[in-house]
Amino acid sequence: MSWAPIRALRAAVFAAVSGSASLLLHLWSGGHAPGPLQSAAAFALVFAAAYAAGGRQRGFLVLAPLCLAAQWGLHELFQAGAVEALHVHGSGVSMWLVHIAAALAQASWLARGEAATAALLDLLTLYAARLVRVASAESPVAVRPRWLTPRTRAPRPAPVAAAAISRRGPPRFAF
Repeated sequence: MSWAPIRALRAAVFAAVSGSASLLLHLWSGGHAPGPLQSAAAFALVFAAAYAAGGRQRGFLVLAPLCLAAQWGLHELFQAGAVEALHVHGSGVSMWLVHIAAALAQASWLARGEAATAALLDLLTLYAARLVRVASAESPVAVRPRWLTPRTRAPRPAPVAAAAISRRGPPRFAF
């Protein structure tokens, strides 16, 4: 999971999820729409932080504080870019509860995505290793067929066990 292209992909997903959730919450609460430069800067900052922290697979307990920090940082960035000097929207406890709920939802979604990506990469690695092993075999492996002799009749139980075996059940012709 720490290979550079995979790491960059994971960081891009983290930045896209965090940035879009924070932007949508910002707009939903009545904030102004940031410009393209400000949105790109927000994405770049979150991407850089996620790339730096993305050296290995992270679980929910690690992702939750990172998502909360991303929510707080993006909120402050979008708030700083407000055109009006006294731009106040969705402030107080309700704003932070929404940001906390969004961060926890993001962390849960990202942790599941991380686990699914790691499982997929493990399966692809095992498949590729098997292909390499088969391709590098110098001589084909001989497979000996197993000769099985089918039994023509059921084995008879020992006389002691014959008394313990119950023959109860539906008649044979019922099937």
